[in-house]
Formats: sequence, structure tokens, C-alpha cells
Amino acid sequence: MQLDGRFDESVWASADSAHEFTQRDPDEGTPVSERTVVRFVAATDGLWIGVWAYDREPGRIRHAQLRRDADLGTDDSFTIALDAQRDRRSGFLFSVNPNGAVQDAEILSFESQNTQWDGVWDARARIVHDGWTAEIFIPWQTLRYPAGATDWGLNMQRFIRRKNETSLWRAWRRPEGIRFLEREGTLSGLTGLPGRARAEVRPYAASTGRLAERAYNDEGRDSVVVPRGRDADIGIDAKLAVSNTLTLDVTVNTDFAQAEVDRQIVNLTRFPIFFPETRQFFTEGAGIFEFGRLQQTQLFYSRRIGLGQDGTTDPIVAGARLNGRVGRQQVGLLAVRTGGDGDATNVVGRVKRDVLGRGFVGAMITAQDRTDRAASLSGGVDFNFPYIIGGQNLVVLGTAAMHQDSAGAGRAGYTRLIVDYPNDNADIVLRYDRVGQGFDPALGFVQQSGIERYAGSIQLTPRPRRWGIRKFEFNVANWNVVRRLEGGLDNAFVEVRPLGIEFESGDQFEFNLERRWDVPPEDFEIFPGSDIVAGRYAWNRVELQFEGSSARPLVPDVTVSAGEFYDGRSREVSASLGMQLEPHMLARVEYGRSSISRASAGFDANVARLRFDYATSARLNTTLFWQYDNESRRVATNARLRWTRAPGSDLYLVWNSAWRSGNADGNSDGIAWRRPVRGAFIAKYIHYFRW
Repeated sequence: MQLDGRFDESVWASADSAHEFTQRDPDEGTPVSERTVVRFVAATDGLWIGVWAYDREPGRIRHAQLRRDADLGTDDSFTIALDAQRDRRSGFLFSVNPNGAVQDAEILSFESQNTQWDGVWDARARIVHDGWTAEIFIPWQTLRYPAGATDWGLNMQRFIRRKNETSLWRAWRRPEGIRFLEREGTLSGLTGLPGRARAEVRPYAASTGRLAERAYNDEGRDSVVVPRGRDADIGIDAKLAVSNTLTLDVTVNTDFAQAEVDRQIVNLTRFPIFFPETRQFFTEGAGIFEFGRLQQTQLFYSRRIGLGQDGTTDPIVAGARLNGRVGRQQVGLLAVRTGGDGDATNVVGRVKRDVLGRGFVGAMITAQDRTDRAASLSGGVDFNFPYIIGGQNLVVLGTAAMHQDSAGAGRAGYTRLIVDYPNDNADIVLRYDRVGQGFDPALGFVQQSGIERYAGSIQLTPRPRRWGIRKFEFNVANWNVVRRLEGGLDNAFVEVRPLGIEFESGDQFEFNLERRWDVPPEDFEIFPGSDIVAGRYAWNRVELQFEGSSARPLVPDVTVSAGEFYDGRSREVSASLGMQLEPHMLARVEYGRSSISRASAGFDANVARLRFDYATSARLNTTLFWQYDNESRRVATNARLRWTRAPGSDLYLVWNSAWRSGNADGNSDGIAWRRPVRGAFIAKYIHYFRW
């Protein structure tokens, strides 16, 4: 068989087909507006999937994206969910648009997925006279199925962007969806599937040329702290098949030159900012290691390995990750050795045992042993019990964890309990957290310790079926109240949304009212030269948001808010404009401004970003990302070219640079273009093969 999207092989005509799709949106349970036919062929090398997405107006098919793992919500698309282990708890999503651009994800639950997972697979697609077609090829090695498996869990979804229409083969009710594996269908007849390859190997070779690294003083004078240089490196990543459902990933001399850079953010709070993980070794299979409240109190946060809080990096000498399924248990084990100033051994262990229909009880342990500080040990247990009551979802989950820095040191604990009712007409959640004083796992992320948090929200979303409105969004209350364990309020907010609208076109509008409290125990700086004095503050704000539909070539997003801010007032505006020129070019410009007026020291905080993507095909694309903020006084550029020679084998050319802008006293002297703070050009090639 040949992957070309043309279906010339005779086997396609005799393959069984699925075509019974049903609308989820806009009209739940009604027939689809356009017909979809899907056929499957099991070949010696993998699973082949043919998609015929019929459309009576092929000229209106949206197909802007060409880059891998781009947001396909801007386009027409087809998605298939495969639960190869048939456990109704785990699986993978494979998506393709009419250009043949692909996106994949790991299913974590019916509410979430890990979009950073990257599998080895491929697709070809094209627009034809009666719609568009796609041919998808997934090697058997990409999927993890038990020996002797003949039936897999299966679901499929089609999205028509201009109609904002979603249809599914199974689980088409609004409380369900493509990740709702409880209602998955079955792909049967998979007899004689091959065993897994013994190993999948990705060696790499990289070459880097660096400009001199400079440091600037407050007067704007610079000095070279690291001279220019060049170096070359090699390393290897490998997947070893421990069993049909267990995989051991090994990395030696790990390099992350191709990872996307962080977004520059001006933090106007006293709490740390959470940055997502983008390094592939840590993102693949990351779902098994989730424990605690994400972005708030996590027992494991992979950026603690090899990345300092100040952005400095430590080399990863070697690492290993074991994950998969053993009977009714999902297991994960991670061990990483770092060098440099962060010389450390990091270990994480995780297990989740299936209970009830889709629930689990689990445990996790994390440990770090560094040469420059005391060893740290943390562990805990958790549970997640999802129920279906009267066709509606009800989820009860909880966590309990402990942390200790070294033998004999005091211990600190963390507990939480959540009751969640995540459904279409109402989404209600109640949360309680208690984070003990000093709870700060070395491999975790903790926004605050020594507090109790009472949080929740009550959101009602009726559907009027008129006026071009798909649904209203009334947030009766969204609250977060944090109290200190020794007594007294620490911080809180209450938000009410009197009106929110999602239109049939995909446009969205929100009107929000907010009340905030903050009681900082000590002075803190929110912007250079502007400090908040310890005390008790309360203020009100009004916010308007508009998010344009991505079905249009130009997509505007605007958020405006105004009101009080600590002991002053502020006006905040964030706006972006996206441009989509099918099928080769995407551009997006973003600007955010916070104007703070205070009797002591007012200021303006500005952030600007520009992203430009140009692709000649789904296998060759370029990205330019430029950003600036006046808090760090830094202009940064990241340019990247990616050529996928074959699935899993990629060539990257990357340019990273940063320049200083302005002086510490706020008197700008422009951008020192001729004396960048740093700059580097990286060429990296990764080759994939298996045996």
C-alpha cells in the first residue's frame, strides 16, 4: 500500500466501512449535515484508515494549518480515538485536516488530554470535487496492545469549521465526547497482530554556534561574560519493549534544542507563574505522573529537572522512563541524572489501580538527591471516582501527600477533596485544599503553602436555539478563598458572569464582575520601582471579552478590564489578531498593556508578541516568534525550520537570540541590536529506526 491519499489499492473497495455519525453540536442527536465514511485495513506494517469527508461546498472547506501539532480547531478535521488496551481509561487521538497536517494526543480522562505526546504515524489528505479525503497510516509499534488482542476501543469525530458542527460515531451526547471511552465502539477482527519491535531508536547529531554572551549594568554598559564559541554533540533516545504493554524509554546526553521557547509574561502578583513543559522526553507519557492540583499544588513538575527557577539549564546526563500497563495497574517510573551546578539524581514512581468503571486509586513517590542541598522525599495517595448518574457525569476525587527534606526534618502535608459535576447545561465544582506550612517538594510546584483553600464555581449554560446563539454562559459564582493556617485571610476573589454568549458562528462574548482581596504579609515588588506595602487590600473590577471565530481568515481577540488595583487603579487591555491565508501562511500579533496609577509610583507594563508560520507542505515548515516586555527590558527571537524526512526523522534549524532594550531607570536608549545579550544557531538531525 502507498500513502498518497488516493485509495488506488483494490483492498479499499472491499474494506468494511463506518458511516453512522450523529451530531453533538449544534443539534445533539440529529443527522449530520455532511456524510462521512471511514474504512479500515489491517496490513502487515500497521493500521490503515481511509476517510471520505463528503461536502457539497468543497470551496468552503477550511484548511489553514500545515504545521505538525498545530491547533486544528481553525480547520475542518477528522479525529480517531484508539483504545488499544481496551481498558476504557487510556488511549490516543490522531487528527488530520484537509492539508494532511497531523496532530496527536494522549487521552488522560474524559475531560483532559496531553497534546505534547508525539507518536510515529503519518497521513495524506486532499480536497476533491465532492469534499476531502484523508489516508492515515499508524504503525503497529506506535500502539500498545496486549498479546493476542483482537478487539480495540474505537471512536471517530468529524468537525466542519464553517458550520461549527461536531459529529461522532459513538459518545455523541454533549456530556460525553471523543475522550469518553465508557461509550466507545469496537474495532474487531484484528487477528494475528505482530509483536512489538524490540527497540525504537532516535540518535541525534547537533552543532551549535554561539555569539558572545553579554551582561549589562544599570547605565547600559555591557561586558562579555562568555566568549563566542561553537560545539558539536551527539546523543540518543531509545524505546525498549519490556512487554507488549510496557515501554522503557532511555535517553543519553539529552538535547532539547528544538523545544519551543517560553512566552515572556509580566507577573503583577506575588505568586509564582507556572510555565508548561515542552521537552519531549518529559511530555511523552506525562499523564501517568499527574498528581495534585495542576498549576497550583503538584507533587511532580518536570521543569524542576534540568531547569532552574531563574531559567538557567543543567545538562541531563541520562534518563530512563518506564510506563505502561501491568494487568489492572498503570505504572510509571522516571529516573534522571543531571550534571552541572544542578548535579542531582531525580526519581519519580507512580501507580494507578483500576477501580469501578473508569476510576482509580493510586500512589506516587518523588525523591531528589542534590550535591548542594539536603535530600528531598515526597509521597502520597489519590483517588478518582467518575460516575454516570441519570446520564450526567459526577466525579469525586481526592489527594493526600507528605513531604520531608531530610532525615529527621519536620514533615509537611497536603490534602484536597473535589466534587465535580461537569455537564452541558451545568458545570458545578466544589474544592477544598489544605497545604501545610513548608510543603514544598523539590520536584513539585507549589503556589502557596501554609494555607487552606475553599474554591468552586457554579456555571449554567442554557441553549436558547434562537437569535444565532448556541448557548448562554451564566457564571453564578466563581470563588477562591485562601486562609492562613495560623488564622486570617491571605487572598481571595469572587467572580460573577452576568452574561456570556457562544454564538453559532463560534464567536464568544463575556461580561464579568470581580471582587478581589489580598493581604500580603510583607512588602513585595510588582514592577521595577513599584512596591506593594504589607496590609489588607480589596478592590473591584469589570471585564469584557470577545473571542472571534477561527472560521474566518482574520480572527480578533480582545479583553478589556478596568477598576481598582491594590491602593490605586488600573486599566488593562490585551488584544490579538490572527491571520490565516490558506494553506501556507499563518500570522498572529498580540499586545497587552496594564496601566497602573498609584499615588506612590504608577507604571505601564507592556508585552508584545508576533508569530509567523510559513509552510510549503505538512513536512516542511518554518516559524518565527518575536516577543518583548518592558519589565525584563528584553527583546527575544526564536526562528525554527523543521523538515520531516520521514515520520520520526526530523531536521531542525533553530536561531535563538535576545537583545537588551532600555535602561533600569526607564529611560529607553533603544535596542542594542549590534550587541545582543546572547545568540545561537543550532542545526540538529534526528533519525528514527526500529528493529
